[in-house]
Amino acid sequence: MLKGLPERTDGQTRQDFETIVHAFKYAIENQPDKIALTCGKDQATFREYGHVAAHVAGFLKTRGIKKDNRIVICASVSINLPMIIFGVLAARAQITMINPNYREREITPLIEIAEPNLIFCDSNSLETFRNIKSVDKSMIININGPKNTWQDTDSTTLPTDLPKGEDGAVILFTGGTTGTSKGVPHNHFKVIAAIELIENRWPTNLGTDVLLNIPPIFHITGLYHGCFQPIFGYNTLILLTKFHPETVFEAINNQLVSVIIIGVPTAYAALLGHPGFNTVNFSSVKFAGSGGAPLADKIKTEWEDRTGVPALEGYGMTEGAPTCNNPLIGRRKSYSAGMPVACTDFRIVDVETGMKEMPIGKSGEITVKGPHIADKYYNNEEATSATFKNGWLHTGDVAFLDEDGYVFIVDRLKDMAIVSGFNVFPREIDEVLISHPKILEAATIGIPDDYRGEIIKAFISLRKGETLSEKELTRYCAKNLVKYKIPLIFEFAHDLPKTPVGKIDKRRLKQYKNDGNS
Repeated sequence: MLKGLPERTDGQTRQDFETIVHAFKYAIENQPDKIALTCGKDQATFREYGHVAAHVAGFLKTRGIKKDNRIVICASVSINLPMIIFGVLAARAQITMINPNYREREITPLIEIAEPNLIFCDSNSLETFRNIKSVDKSMIININGPKNTWQDTDSTTLPTDLPKGEDGAVILFTGGTTGTSKGVPHNHFKVIAAIELIENRWPTNLGTDVLLNIPPIFHITGLYHGCFQPIFGYNTLILLTKFHPETVFEAINNQLVSVIIIGVPTAYAALLGHPGFNTVNFSSVKFAGSGGAPLADKIKTEWEDRTGVPALEGYGMTEGAPTCNNPLIGRRKSYSAGMPVACTDFRIVDVETGMKEMPIGKSGEITVKGPHIADKYYNNEEATSATFKNGWLHTGDVAFLDEDGYVFIVDRLKDMAIVSGFNVFPREIDEVLISHPKILEAATIGIPDDYRGEIIKAFISLRKGETLSEKELTRYCAKNLVKYKIPLIFEFAHDLPKTPVGKIDKRRLKQYKNDGNS
C-alpha cells in the first residue's frame, strides 16, 4: 500500500499487490466462479476471464513479444476487450489504447509515436490499419477472426513471470497546445497507486459490488475505473457495447448495480432527459462518478434530487488521474472538483513564472506530483521539458483553492476544448478545414455548451467567388474527423482578425457573440 495512505477501517482492506495483474491473478484464484464480466448477452466468470487472458499472453509469447514491447489495442467494446488488456499486461507488454472510431489520418501519427510491436484491432478498424503505410501488415491482428489467430489455447494459466512494478504498463494519448498528440507512459507502480487513490475517495467493497462503466475503455477514466478498479476488489464489471439510456436503465434495474461510472456530464443529461428515467430503481446504487468535464450544478442537483445517489465529481488528466475529487464519505462542495487526493503534492502557482505559490482564493496554474503522476512523455523530450519541471507536472489548468482546501477549476491555459469529456485541439480541425479547396482561412474554438461542456465553432473565410454550405462542410469534416471533433457552428466572415504578427487572433474570436456578427 502507498506510504501515507490512510488504512481502511471498514473491513474492506485489499492485499498489497505489486501490480494490477497480481490483483487479477488473486481474483481468479480466490473467486473463480464469480461473474467478472457482463457485456450485452455475454458473461464470463473470473476463471473464464483468466483463461482468455492467458491465451492472449501465450499468443504474444509465440509472436516474440517481450517486456515493455508496445501493443496497440484499437477495438470496440466487447467482453473480449478487458481480457485482451490483461493478456497483454500479463505478458509484460504495454497496452497502447487508441480510439476505434478514429480515421486513418488520426491514427497514423499515434502509430508513429508508439511504434507498436503488434496491433489488436477488430473488423471495424481493420481496413484503416491496412491503409497505413508505416504499419507492417503482419502486425495487424483482427480479434473478430478465428480464435487461433489471436489466442494460444495451449496456454491455460497466466505466465509465471508477471510484470514488475517498474515495468511499463500503459501508454495513453493526449495532446498539447499545438494539437500534437503525445504518448503518456505509466508503469505498473503508477497504475496500482492510482487505483489505491481512487479507492481511498470512491471506495468499493470486496466481491459484492457491481460496477457499470459508461466511459470508453481507451480513455483513462474508463480504463482505470471501468477495467482496473473492479479487479482490485474482485467485483463484477458491466460493459456497454454502446451508450443508450435504456441499456443503462436495464442494467440498474436487473443487475443490482452499486456503482455507476458515468464519466462526462452529457451522459447525466441524456439519462435525466429520457422518459424512462422515472421507472428506474436506484436503491442499489451507492454513488455515480464523473470526470472529463465540469458537471454543471444544475445537472448534479437534479440527479441527486431524483435518484438519491451522490454524484461524485473528480479532476484528473491522462498524465495522472485522479488529481482531486469529492469524496463519497465526507464533505462535498458544488462547483468544486474536490480536494487533492492523498499522497499527492498539489500547488497553485502563478501563470507567469510557474514558481510563486498563489494564496488562498487566487487563481493560478495547477501543478502536481505524486506516485501515480507521469514524469515524462513517450519519446518526446521537448514536450517533457515544457510540461514536467523540477518533478512537477504543469497541467495548464487554472484554478484556485478555498480556505478548506477544495479545488475550483477556473479556466485552461491550453488552447483546447473539452467536448463531451474528450480533449479536442482546434488546430487539428483548422488544418482539416483549410485543406478544403474553397476555404481561404479557418479557425476553430471551443464555446460553452450546457449539454456537452463545450462544442466546436468554426470561423470560415472563403476564397473569392466561392460558396459553401454548412451541410457541405459537415460532410467534409465527417470524412476526416471523429464525430465529437466536427464543428456544430459555422460562421462565415470576409476576413478573420489577426494579431500584430499576422496570426489569426483566436482570443478575439472567443469574444464574438454566436450570432454571426463578426
